[in-house]
Amino acid sequence: MKSKRIAVIGAGLTGLVAAYRLGQKGHKVTVYEKSNDLGGLMGGFEINGTNLEKAYHHIFKTDKYIIRLAKELGLEDKLEWKESSIGLYYGGKMYPFATSLEMLTFPPLSLVDKFKMGLAGLGLQRNKKWKKYEKITAVEWAKKNFGQKAFEVVWEPLLRGKFHQFYDRVSMAWLWARIHVRGNSKDRDGKERLGYFVGGFDIISKELALRIKKNKGIIKTGIKIENVKNSSDNKVLVKINGRTQKFDKVIAAVPNEVVAELMGVDNFPKFSKKIKEINYLGSVVMVFSSKQSLSKYYWHNINDLESPFLAFIQHTNLVDKKNYEGEDVYYAGTYIPQDHRYFGMKDSEIE
Repeated sequence: MKSKRIAVIGAGLTGLVAAYRLGQKGHKVTVYEKSNDLGGLMGGFEINGTNLEKAYHHIFKTDKYIIRLAKELGLEDKLEWKESSIGLYYGGKMYPFATSLEMLTFPPLSLVDKFKMGLAGLGLQRNKKWKKYEKITAVEWAKKNFGQKAFEVVWEPLLRGKFHQFYDRVSMAWLWARIHVRGNSKDRDGKERLGYFVGGFDIISKELALRIKKNKGIIKTGIKIENVKNSSDNKVLVKINGRTQKFDKVIAAVPNEVVAELMGVDNFPKFSKKIKEINYLGSVVMVFSSKQSLSKYYWHNINDLESPFLAFIQHTNLVDKKNYEGEDVYYAGTYIPQDHRYFGMKDSEIE
């Protein structure tokens, strides 16, 4: 196979893996990343002496591709499986909500409601045929199969918090995936085990970067691509800082709207129209550390629509706090429309 000169735009996990695979096949790869670091949201920053992801991360036992990649990269011994714990905040109280027994003892629902919800959830865990859920919304399915009360207490706050005004248009395939993945990440004892890499997920980015360079690839950070165009000789022209580079192929591992902008929306009207029809939500995540432990749970679903955050994560209830100089590390996160006022606020105002 003839070696090609290939550009990869974006150095998140997808871009780095693509560059790594292409380098393995002997292609000459150059990776361009707009920010000054690698890994996208999987990349991180230092807090209390240890690298931490920009957004909360863990993997499930069903995430076979990244588990396989970790083994290939020699990082399998860095992947630790920890027992998870979940709390559900409703009506001003926090309830345990991880195991089947905890769900059965959840006071806001009657025994009939809990039985119906548990039976429907078990069916979703065992059912692998997700395509049949594509044509029905999560709201429709949940009301019918979980029951109206369970929908109002458990699922409606989750859907509204996650998708805002689009909550009633979300496919049931999405909710199937969430329940199916979590249910199949449990051991025989019924307890969920989540995977986390000692030293943070950034170790994957660093190892991929080393291997890309070993395969004679180039990684350039802090680079803003101006545009991407086809040339008359069936090549691709990439414009950077006013200068044009020529490649045989270009892979864009960035959001679709960025691809449309790079290609020129007027040059590909049908593609651009499709992209503009997609509604995107943004995310605001706050990270902090404290000597104070605020909870005994790792993951907290905040089922209160008046709360400014949907999820609260005590990271050090999954990963030992000795890795963070003995302090507890927390995330508070929410998903919001891109015109939401939070995006116009300073960090100090969010805090």
